[in-house]
Amino acid sequence: MSAVDKFQELLLGSSKRRKIFENVPKTSKLMLLAMVFCLCSAIGILGQLDSQMASPAKMWAGALYTGFFAVGYAWIAMEKNWLWMVPWFLVQTVSASPLFSYVQRHTSPGPVVPGAIKPWLQTNSFTTILLLIAAYVLTWTFITREGDRFFRTHTEIQLAGEIHKRLVATIDRRIGGYEFYGVSLASGVVGGDLVDVIEQNGHWVAYVADVAGHGVSSGVLMAMIKSAAAMSMRFDPEAKNLLAGINEGLCSLKASNMFATVGFLAWSQEHGLRYSLAGHPPILRCREDVQMLSSQNLPVGLFPNVDFESTAIDTLPGDVLAILTDGLMEVANRNEEELGLEAIASTLRRLRDRPLVEIAAAVFEQADKHGARTDDQSLLFVRRLN
Repeated sequence: MSAVDKFQELLLGSSKRRKIFENVPKTSKLMLLAMVFCLCSAIGILGQLDSQMASPAKMWAGALYTGFFAVGYAWIAMEKNWLWMVPWFLVQTVSASPLFSYVQRHTSPGPVVPGAIKPWLQTNSFTTILLLIAAYVLTWTFITREGDRFFRTHTEIQLAGEIHKRLVATIDRRIGGYEFYGVSLASGVVGGDLVDVIEQNGHWVAYVADVAGHGVSSGVLMAMIKSAAAMSMRFDPEAKNLLAGINEGLCSLKASNMFATVGFLAWSQEHGLRYSLAGHPPILRCREDVQMLSSQNLPVGLFPNVDFESTAIDTLPGDVLAILTDGLMEVANRNEEELGLEAIASTLRRLRDRPLVEIAAAVFEQADKHGARTDDQSLLFVRRLN
């Protein structure tokens, strides 16, 4: 390898290292620089253990000097190109002699070290310095190596999060005599909830799915459900076998300990409005009062060859139907008291004539005030207009 190639490799390595530290919070960087300062300040103190003990002023000057320049090297390694270390090294070299000469002239010398212990003191201080330098190098190597691995994974998770946002985008649309508004808020980077509305040949289905668990695995299963639902609607526009199709798809591909609950509303000219719940919380129908619609279907993905039933539902203009996930209802306060479905139903009853986006905002605000979000929270509102 030529000198030019080695130089380019050095610059490339510096660039990769800077990218690693780009995602590190400022507070963590400050903690790392503080560690470097303390470690190298100790080296500065040990370096003065010679034939004559240093005065307190000289000892502190050496500690601060060594720690300061070590922090500069560490900061350059995190934020700048390696070439910045050349002028920093020159500054250190030029400033060392004037600084310590000044300290030497203006401070009284320390006591002389007895000759009997001088070799022991020099040997031990030199060995300790070598061990501290080795610890510093190993620690920095560990941080950069593991940081590279960690942030590579972190970047992949961020990408999965971006894909998740596109798969579960906010729904705000109108189809025929119905309007829809749906939102899903993940508890982490990648969520397992799904809110979706599919229109096919004059029919539509609006559904909410909640995959058991959290994280990337739940997000992958959520994407599979979205794909299976879209494919099912292509061949079954009336959504007669929507849950059965999703169930078969999950049972053939997923891990045995994963499942999902699903609640959907489907409309067709032939059969009107129907609903079905697969292990999902009740659907709320708000008129003057709120009625809870439930059914006894199993969650999807547990067992193959399961039949799922749907039920016809009557609506009047102005009625609002709400499909929620348990992340909203089960949010708990400091006393471990859950928000509950009744509290959400009360908000829905009070605001049912307001725009759907305002009702959704009020429900999420209600949940946030009650307790911290520890699970994905999703809702889908459907209002009959005429």
